[in-house]
Amino acid sequence: MSTHFAYPAGRPADRDRPEHGECVDISTAPGARIIQFSVSHPRCDVALVVVTGEVDLCTAPQLRDKLLRAFDSQESTMVVDLSPVTFFAAAGLTALIEAQAAAEKADRRMVLITTVRCVDRVIEITGLSTTFRRVGSLAAALADTTPGCAAPV
Repeated sequence: MSTHFAYPAGRPADRDRPEHGECVDISTAPGARIIQFSVSHPRCDVALVVVTGEVDLCTAPQLRDKLLRAFDSQESTMVVDLSPVTFFAAAGLTALIEAQAAAEKADRRMVLITTVRCVDRVIEITGLSTTFRRVGSLAAALADTTPGCAAPV
C-alpha cells in the first residue's frame, strides 16, 4: 500500500495566492511533488518503511505519521529506507527525531538507510549524525544487532 501526497510548486510571486503551500490532491496538480511509502516485513522482527520522493514542509507530517504508526506493530526494529528520497528538508529531520524518540520510548530500534547526499547532508550539518543509527543497505540493517537506537555511521 502506498500513500501519495503532493503540493503545488510555488514561486515567491505566488506567496500572496491562497493556495501557496497548501497540500493538494495529485490529480489537480500536474508536475506536483510526490511522496510515497511502502511497508514490508523482511523478517518477522523488522518493519521496513521505504520512503520515495521529496520530504519537505508539506510531506513531512505524513512521514512522521507513517513512522509513528509503524511503532504500533510488534516488530522490535524499524528500518527506514531513505535512499529513494530526492529532496530532504529540515521538516523531514524533525519527523525522524520524533520517530527516534518514539522508538526509544517503546524500547525499539530505528535504523536509517541513507545513501543519498540530500539526506546525509541535512543530518550531518545539523550535528545529528550520532543521533541516528545509519547504514548503507538493507543487508547491513538486518545484520546490525547492536542494542539501542543511535550510533554513529
